[in-house]
Amino acid sequence: MKPEQQVILIVDDNADNLELLGRYVRRLSYSVVTAADGHAAMALLRNQPVDLVLLDIMMPDISGYEVLAQLKADDVLRHIPVIVISALNEFDSVIRCIDLGAEDYLTKPFNATLLRARINACLEKKRLRDQEQAYLEELQIIQRIDRELNASLDVDRAMGLTLEWAIRRSGADAGLIGAVEADGIRIMAAEGYSTGDTAEQTGLLSGDIPAVHAAIATGQPQRQRLPPPTPDHNGVGLVPTVVCRVVLPLCRENDVIGLIVLESHTERQCTDEIMAFLSRLSDHAAIAIANAQLYAAVQAANIAKSEFISFSTHELKTPMTAIRGYTDILATGIAGAMTDTQTEFLQAIRANIDLMIALVSDLADISRIESGHLNLEPEALSVGTVVEAALNSTRAQIAANEQVLLLDVAADLPLVWGDRTRLTQVLSNLVSNAYKYTPHGGEINIHAEHVIDRPGTLHAREVVRLSVQDSGYGISLEDQPRIFGKFFRGSGQDIANIPGTGLGLYITRHLVELQDGRVWFTSTPGEGTTFCFTIPVAQATRELPERMLELEV
Repeated sequence: MKPEQQVILIVDDNADNLELLGRYVRRLSYSVVTAADGHAAMALLRNQPVDLVLLDIMMPDISGYEVLAQLKADDVLRHIPVIVISALNEFDSVIRCIDLGAEDYLTKPFNATLLRARINACLEKKRLRDQEQAYLEELQIIQRIDRELNASLDVDRAMGLTLEWAIRRSGADAGLIGAVEADGIRIMAAEGYSTGDTAEQTGLLSGDIPAVHAAIATGQPQRQRLPPPTPDHNGVGLVPTVVCRVVLPLCRENDVIGLIVLESHTERQCTDEIMAFLSRLSDHAAIAIANAQLYAAVQAANIAKSEFISFSTHELKTPMTAIRGYTDILATGIAGAMTDTQTEFLQAIRANIDLMIALVSDLADISRIESGHLNLEPEALSVGTVVEAALNSTRAQIAANEQVLLLDVAADLPLVWGDRTRLTQVLSNLVSNAYKYTPHGGEINIHAEHVIDRPGTLHAREVVRLSVQDSGYGISLEDQPRIFGKFFRGSGQDIANIPGTGLGLYITRHLVELQDGRVWFTSTPGEGTTFCFTIPVAQATRELPERMLELEV
């Protein structure tokens, strides 16, 4: 496509000057428009693109000074360069025009060689400025596109946004975008095609189209000028009468993951500038689309994993329950007297079955949490009932370890808002860890208090903070950052020998956060650990206690 001629506006009230200047400028291969006064010049500037103004000063009604001042005060027109050509050969006039924003000042009669040099210099300066502005505008557009694309990890949305921007910036009459598959291009979004088009009907674009095939094979944009339609032939585009087709590959590393196809009834989208923009757009879009595809794959894998775990845990519970049941029957002696060795073996079987049941239960909880299928039934409940329920399942173990249990739970604590079963599970996990990782004769302290919490930048709120403090082994500084991780267990020798799955604290953290609480810990190796978590109160009290504590983590 031939580049458009640059347009020069000549403003002069003298018809002979207009004719002379116009003839000379046209010989320089520029397009010329003229105005015989300042009003006509301003009207023309506001209605037609102009690249340069040759301006006379001494004109009736409105002078060249006023035209220059109006032009430079206009945000749209101010960047058009102006060369003053005037018979007024006064130093003050030159200074005034330069101060008003003129690029140059020549006197009449003009020197043809000097005028040509000035025109070329001004137009080159404007070209460079326009190029810089276009680059900055494109950069802003690309940044906006990046924000829009990366705001969502949905593949269909990313594809649709990419096509929308490609059509908007190229001016194409129709376009489509799709993912490259073995049997063709699976269309994800399309605009400008009728419902009768083959591609729209099948949702598949053939990879045998020359430009499409070349884009996939080379990974390079393809620009194709199509033969115009004739009375006997509707053309070879997806849309009848198109004369220009652009195919842009969406590449990730060495693979073409998708294609953009744009078609137009004119060749305007085939310019080098538009092709350069579309190539940059496809590069940015390919990253966002690849990320969305990876995210979709990860989500699908997570769903498959959760479904597998859910199925496996359900199927494992039946045989494990049977094993534990028969073990209990054998231990009672109903099936016959047991030797000491046999009793010892049964106890080992029972211990391992209990460990397997705990593991299966933990895996089921993780599956529900990560799939978003964990159902909570929050209610207003007493902290004391939660503490009592948790201790009912742990008192025997604490007593067996000859550990001292201290309770500091005020009777007047407000009701909290949470799921009774899951809060009991949280506290049981923390108490269980306390007695497992505290030597015989150690101490465990359970404490609850009504406090004010300021989580992050949120408003202050009332919570009950529960803490479980032990005098056990503590957590090493190296292990502390990973303590809430899935399957993580401490590296110390004393801890490594204690049975466990490394899932309890991971589940605990999620159960607390799902109930709008927080959990944290402090620990000193060799001295003990304190785990704390908060539960929102069920209903804010009308008057806070005078000595209400403010929670510090």
